[in-house]
Amino acid sequence: MSAQIQELRFTTRGRQAMRLLRTIVCAFVIVGGAFFLATQSFSAAAGAETENIGIDAEAVVVGDGESLWTVAASLGLDRDTRDVVADIVDINHLSSPVVHPGQTLDVPRR
Repeated sequence: MSAQIQELRFTTRGRQAMRLLRTIVCAFVIVGGAFFLATQSFSAAAGAETENIGIDAEAVVVGDGESLWTVAASLGLDRDTRDVVADIVDINHLSSPVVHPGQTLDVPRR
């Protein structure tokens, strides 16, 4: 006995039902993905605000002519100034080491 493969045929109503089902599934995937991305970005933003990197910090205002290096050196910490600069960049989430007069920075405490 040979196996015959029969083609599955839908009625007009069956084709409409399959299109509707496919549309509903796509809509759920799109809405679910958008919801997932939205909640992830909000939780990442909330986590960044409350992030604790384990360093006690105090606020310092950058003066005229000061750089990140001079701010770090003026703290009087018993550490390499490069490490202090790296800590200041991490604490303040700076994208570059450029600072401006009047800018408030959180710096490691003595």
